[in-house]
Amino acid sequence: MEIENSMEPGLQETEKPKKPEGPGKFWIRLAAALTVTALISGAGLGYALHGALTATGMVRAGEMEGNGTEEIRYVVENTTSPVVPIAEKVLPSIVAIETTSSVNTLFGTRMENRGTGSGVVYDREGHIVTNNHVVEGTDSLTVVTHDGREYPAQLVGRDSRTDLAVIRVEGLDALPVTWGKSSDLKVGELAVALGSPLGTDFAGSVTAGIISGLDRRITVGDRSLQLIQTDAAINPGNSGGALVNSAGELVGINSAKIASSQVEGMGFAIPSDEAGPIVEQLITGQEVIRPALGISGSTITEEDSRRYSIPRGVYVQQVVPYGGADRAGLVRGDIITAIDGIPVETIEELVAQVGEKQVGDTVTLTITDRQNREKELEVVLSRQNTEE
Repeated sequence: MEIENSMEPGLQETEKPKKPEGPGKFWIRLAAALTVTALISGAGLGYALHGALTATGMVRAGEMEGNGTEEIRYVVENTTSPVVPIAEKVLPSIVAIETTSSVNTLFGTRMENRGTGSGVVYDREGHIVTNNHVVEGTDSLTVVTHDGREYPAQLVGRDSRTDLAVIRVEGLDALPVTWGKSSDLKVGELAVALGSPLGTDFAGSVTAGIISGLDRRITVGDRSLQLIQTDAAINPGNSGGALVNSAGELVGINSAKIASSQVEGMGFAIPSDEAGPIVEQLITGQEVIRPALGISGSTITEEDSRRYSIPRGVYVQQVVPYGGADRAGLVRGDIITAIDGIPVETIEELVAQVGEKQVGDTVTLTITDRQNREKELEVVLSRQNTEE
């Protein structure tokens, strides 16, 4: 995150070619100019590049300054960053969110905590999408627009499972973001993150990178989230901001990063295709309904499997009375090894498979019971509680 700039004096501008030439000849001449300039002058590659581009008519050299040093001004044609129009399009739709909350101290007094996050303007009615962890437990919310206006905001709804929330500002005059399709993303394409890292002093920050991965299964607490991975910098305060594609369309809601001294450039966003339906349900006041097996369980690790001579899978710790698993005959101590024929070795894999179903769907569980017998059970998925 440091910018280092160095400059060396001493090249003369050579005459531009008198007639146009094809692209193939240009690149041959460019390579030759780089080599010859570096060998003759002893300058580094950056300076050799300047000499080569000057010789081909792509830059203009500077003039001698009054202090006796030569300043080279690079004027390369058509070099405007593709991020510039993206930022100009999307930034008016990005807001900073300031939060306050009160907590009891050990001395019986109340202490006020302040926090910050980011949000994305969703529609002309003033709805703003952000993360649940930005607004959870807050007493008041203030929205700061890209041009510095401040508005009080109200919580509309939140969903802890997907870490999404919607707040609303009455009379908000801000441009809604263009919603895109995360399912169209390809690994390696341009990704731009916009938000307010470290508070409103850095509101409207823009970072760029690529889509590093799709369908990344990340566990946050007891929740398993399927997210987009990017190397565009996502810092504290960026939560709830936008991840957009090269067309300036929102493809993700920035949500998390791996914070480790050994890790750099691993940020994550909630896919727009997943966020869209949840946001609509929260705005309309509908309950977010998800399917559930009706159990709580834990992962049997490879070490546990060897030590106790049991298969890898999900150990059933508790069965919810009258739930789908209970009705199917699943009991504490059973080990789930597959669902609909798809092997599962972790609780996250099981949660992911159930999450792709609907309430009322029937799934086939392959289990190993406490007598080490393998069998199959058909379970009708029930409704999951919305709050964890």
